[in-house]
Amino acid sequence: MDWYYSDGQQQFGPVTQGEFDTLVASGRIGANTLVWRAGMANWAAFATVQPPAPVVAPQPIAPIAAAPFPAAWPQQPQWQQPAQPQWPQQPQQAQPQQPQARFCTNCGRPFAPGDLLQIGNATVCASCKDVMMQRLREGAVPGGLLHQGRQYGGFWLRFVAVFIDGIILGVVGAIIDIPLQLVLVGTSSMADPTLVFGRMMGVFSIMIVLNMAIGMVYESWFLVNKAATPGKMVLSLEVVRADGGRITWGLAIGRYFAKILSSWPTLWIGYIMAGLDDEKRALHDRICNTRVIRK
Repeated sequence: MDWYYSDGQQQFGPVTQGEFDTLVASGRIGANTLVWRAGMANWAAFATVQPPAPVVAPQPIAPIAAAPFPAAWPQQPQWQQPAQPQWPQQPQQAQPQQPQARFCTNCGRPFAPGDLLQIGNATVCASCKDVMMQRLREGAVPGGLLHQGRQYGGFWLRFVAVFIDGIILGVVGAIIDIPLQLVLVGTSSMADPTLVFGRMMGVFSIMIVLNMAIGMVYESWFLVNKAATPGKMVLSLEVVRADGGRITWGLAIGRYFAKILSSWPTLWIGYIMAGLDDEKRALHDRICNTRVIRK
């Protein structure tokens, strides 16, 4: 008969009766674990499914009546059998203990210890090894691929944070761009179109470089020192490494240029990826192995 059990968050099964007994013996299934099998109306705690074995009261032994002696016979003295000598008991040989089954961290199925692969604090079976290795390549931490209790910043929260940062950078950029744009006004009186075009390209190039430099310094300084830009701080978001540590200057600068790759070169698909990933990672988060989490 197949059994199913649940740890409160995930359902496991089916397992055979033998595997189910192994899970009970190893402590994987406790008295409060929810179980179900065919014939049960609903899930129930294991303690209620296994009723205690009935206690059978011992049957009283009727005394054996002694046969009466003939009245004419003299009463013979009662003979007692001598006590038998007690021979020393042979010591019992200890039975070798069978190795207890262990469970795959990913799928939860029981296996012999020799059939599991140790990766950090996690033990995985052969079927789940490729899945685990792929998650490790994506920056997951062994022994808990998703950090317990960590809440990731979703797509719309990050969108609002980027919008707020864009307003701040737009104001700073306008203060720098206005004087440069005034230089272009003076080129309108020049007769040579080649000189006009050359001056315009030069001014535009300076504006692009200055705005990129301001954006890089703005984002890198706040991420290294505050773990968040002003837009993210308003929404209680932080940018951390996969292990939860602070990012460095090199990683912050690299992440800024990776964000450019997430925008128009990929038609903004790099940002949309954050809404589809279980850890809310955009393309630049995958490239730099960073996470945006909620405080």
